[in-house]
Amino acid sequence: MMLEKFKISFFIVVGSYALLVLASYLFNGEFDTSIIGMWGLILGLLMLIAALPLHKIVFFGGRGIMGVQSPEIPGDEHLHNKIHKSYEKEHKEEISINRPLQDVLSLAGIIIILISLFMV
Repeated sequence: MMLEKFKISFFIVVGSYALLVLASYLFNGEFDTSIIGMWGLILGLLMLIAALPLHKIVFFGGRGIMGVQSPEIPGDEHLHNKIHKSYEKEHKEEISINRPLQDVLSLAGIIIILISLFMV
């Protein structure tokens, strides 16, 4: 399972850099590594943002903005953990589908950022 994630991440990284090299050559007429590195950083950050579970951030992250009076999440930590567990039980199928995708995007984003740091 993990080997498949690495393979998919590898193909995403290679494909992304192939497209970046092609775009750099088409727009500039040369292979400029600093431009490829800069766009690689942006692409890697976008992949990491895409890997975030935004629905959880929106649902559970409003606690700090709304305070402890939030009707969805009580102030008590024990009840807070209980709501997290019940949310995971209700959305077990979504989590099992989204988690491998998040893993692949996270791995690809981190690898792209590391490669692009050496190029800039």
